[in-house]
Amino acid sequence: MTLKIPSNWRDCCEIFSRNQPLMEPHAQFAVEVTDFSSQYGSETSISYTASNLAGRCNIYPGYGDFTQACVFRTYGPWWKYAPSGRRKFKRTPPNFVSQDYIELEFEYEVFPTKIDIYETYNPGTIVRILACDSSGTDVDKGMARWKVLWEGNPERAPANARVFSPPIREINFPTNVIRIEVCHDLCDYYTELDAVCLHGDDHHSNNMGVTSRQRSKDISQLEERLSSFTLKEQKSTAVENGTFSIEELPEEVIQLILSYLDIPSLCKASITSKFFHKHCYDSLQYKELDLQPHWTEVNNFAIDSLLTRCHFLQHLNISWCGGNQMCISPGTFSRFLEACGRDLQTLYMSSCKFVNGEVIKAVAENCPKLKELDVGSCPSLDGQSISHLSKIHTLERLNLYRLMVERYSLMEVLRVSPNLKHLNLGATRIGEMHIDNVMKILGKHCKNLISLDLWRSRISETGLDYIAENCKHIEELDLGWCSNLKAGTYCFIDLVKKCPNIKKLYLTANRTISNEDLLAFCKYCPQLEQLDILGTGNVGRESVFRETVKDYDRSGCPLNVSTEINVSEVEQYVIKDRRVTIREIANDLSMSYGTVQEILTSKLNMRRVCARWVPRLLLPEQMRHPSSPSPIKARVTKSAGKVMLIVFYDINGIILNHMVPPKTSFTGDYYARVIKSDLMRAVKRNPRSDKIWIQCTI
Repeated sequence: MTLKIPSNWRDCCEIFSRNQPLMEPHAQFAVEVTDFSSQYGSETSISYTASNLAGRCNIYPGYGDFTQACVFRTYGPWWKYAPSGRRKFKRTPPNFVSQDYIELEFEYEVFPTKIDIYETYNPGTIVRILACDSSGTDVDKGMARWKVLWEGNPERAPANARVFSPPIREINFPTNVIRIEVCHDLCDYYTELDAVCLHGDDHHSNNMGVTSRQRSKDISQLEERLSSFTLKEQKSTAVENGTFSIEELPEEVIQLILSYLDIPSLCKASITSKFFHKHCYDSLQYKELDLQPHWTEVNNFAIDSLLTRCHFLQHLNISWCGGNQMCISPGTFSRFLEACGRDLQTLYMSSCKFVNGEVIKAVAENCPKLKELDVGSCPSLDGQSISHLSKIHTLERLNLYRLMVERYSLMEVLRVSPNLKHLNLGATRIGEMHIDNVMKILGKHCKNLISLDLWRSRISETGLDYIAENCKHIEELDLGWCSNLKAGTYCFIDLVKKCPNIKKLYLTANRTISNEDLLAFCKYCPQLEQLDILGTGNVGRESVFRETVKDYDRSGCPLNVSTEINVSEVEQYVIKDRRVTIREIANDLSMSYGTVQEILTSKLNMRRVCARWVPRLLLPEQMRHPSSPSPIKARVTKSAGKVMLIVFYDINGIILNHMVPPKTSFTGDYYARVIKSDLMRAVKRNPRSDKIWIQCTI
């Protein structure tokens, strides 16, 4: 018997890969939910909680609202535009749209080949799927690897249950940890997930054949491309074409150009040359950091490398960073705050495992100007650590969502926060006997409150009355699933009488709301935009149609009417393109034709006319609406003439200011005389005359 061995090693790889037995892929459902950003249900229940995503299907192929599903906390776009909406960070990548996430653990490690996600209510929210490399030495060093398997945009899917199985990328490591990120912007109501099934090859299977075959194919393609390349000497034509190097630009222009780069791109540019290293390390480039979109790359090393650049840091979003792998240690981040926290005004740290009492203490000691703090869903934070924040007297926003909060610690913080405007106590575990005392302190010391989230709290009518009596400026109030509040005590009617500025009122799952309450909301809250009374059965149809609420939510699908958000979106859309049609606006903004037409004609007072030129002195608002005041007429006056100043300077300051006399022609001869006479004398008088490099600005 003769064995013929091919001379080419690539042929050997081909034969080797063809002779390998094909392994049957495994299909397994998640066994545990290890991490998540938010959930609709409570910590002590199994209804609408994130843990429902573990295990086999319980609902599919059924479609609808089921308590056995996994449901996140928010839905729709209005959470961003509500009075409690957070500031938008600069340098946020436009393709990052994730709003919530959930991490799942499976029993076996496999090389993923397919992922099935069972969506049973309002599908189309999934925007990214990632896999974690939970093995190797990288985890020990705090450098866990995450790879994107699939990413896309949210979509409006048909109202049917479906199995979402996007095409996924191949990865070179086995995994049993999958992360799913969602975006709710296009949802009319909450999205619900039933189960996740991971398909993959056994991690003991030999993938070397496939890898070598793909690698040899890549090498062949690379050789073909390189063979077609030729190197030719080319003379520089920069001077002839009038081009110049970026190094010749003023520093202000260079800094402006670099400000359009996101943080990873800025860090990569810094290693290209000494010139870019100097400008990319400028602390003014790091006044605002949004690290949440780059959470897979943020670890102790990244935090330490940013420490020397962030001396003027004012706004920081580090939400989602660290993860279960503890890629960021509390000590590392505390050192960062000690060096860079003196000017910090905004600090978002939601869903960060490394945030504990040590970090909160560092925040209190090193961030005296802090105005906004988000520590929601930080499981390592104990209730008493919040008391450290009493050292900060400038807080305007505080998010304690899903935390175990000790009442005395919270009351201590509220007493020293007279400027507090936004407070989130949703799903915080404060005892039933103590939440009313907290509301008493809140009403007494935080009279400028604009939004308050008490989702699933145990507040009673007494605590609600403290808010109504003292917080007259409140615009957003979430009392969903507050089972101790009963409409029969007239607490809701008293609330709207005393707080007429309410725009968003959530009374979800309150079974006692009646027609009388609904009519009171209409009468006393003229600015009401969103009302959620989902779960009540005591409201009649006639009261609903008599109500003037702009966005009434009872059946789970908000009415498509002209809210302030819709008006703003239509106006911005028209300003961008004044030739757009009503049908195009309706399709792109997911509104009805009649709604868009009403907004344009009634709300914005616009009408379609032929395109024409407008005077340049017309004010911007006069260009938009025909009902605007008459345009301003310019008064014609004689020009004062040109005044020219020549400034000679170097890196240490100005050397000479030369004013050109009036009615003098500025020519090359004149410029030469100025240099020979005035400038030379100024240089000789300068003690640094032997080391001067001069620049001129006219």
